[in-house]
Amino acid sequence: MRVVLSALVAVFLIGCVSTRNAAVSDERTRDWHGKTVALTTRPRADFVAMTAGKAAFALIGAAAMISAGNSIVEKNGIEDPAPILGDNLLSDAQAQYGVVAAVPAHVAINTTDVATMAHAAHGADLLLDVQSMGSQFRYFPTDWSHYAVDSGFKVRLIDVRTGSLIAEGFCHQTTQKDPSPPTKDELLADGAARLKLILTSQREACSQQLKKDVLSIT
Repeated sequence: MRVVLSALVAVFLIGCVSTRNAAVSDERTRDWHGKTVALTTRPRADFVAMTAGKAAFALIGAAAMISAGNSIVEKNGIEDPAPILGDNLLSDAQAQYGVVAAVPAHVAINTTDVATMAHAAHGADLLLDVQSMGSQFRYFPTDWSHYAVDSGFKVRLIDVRTGSLIAEGFCHQTTQKDPSPPTKDELLADGAARLKLILTSQREACSQQLKKDVLSIT
């Protein structure tokens, strides 16, 4: 069970290791006024509902936790955080630099290859790629009745004309250190109201972090 727990938590750290936090330079943003920005649209990332019972069955249990998590998302109408985060970052860039949304504004993407992404966004000046690394709730190894919630996001900014990566960042949020962590029932009560509140808070925290780390907006 501890192996499975470590593996699932590590999903968020993998994105951090493979992503440098590099903000766009002031020199580059000086001529952004009027530039067009497209946003990626990706398949929704999985939600993992990690319970002790399912974790006992190793890889089969991992698949069951993903299935259970996605069912919770569907049943309770939990919004996909990535498009909301993308819209927020684009709005921040519009206010700060005078960029405008490309037409069409969204580009369907299911790859991480920069050159392929740039080609798909042909016609725009910039492509803002917001990728959810997934979300989860998980029991504590020393307290199986209470749960932590995690969210992770990766953001990349691509110059479409040159096909080059010009900024990127990673954000991970967790309630690991919450002094009063909720039970699973508390997370899912009233249409998963508490879980929704936590996920929204984590998304908003990442929005604040990534607009600074990627878009140089302080």
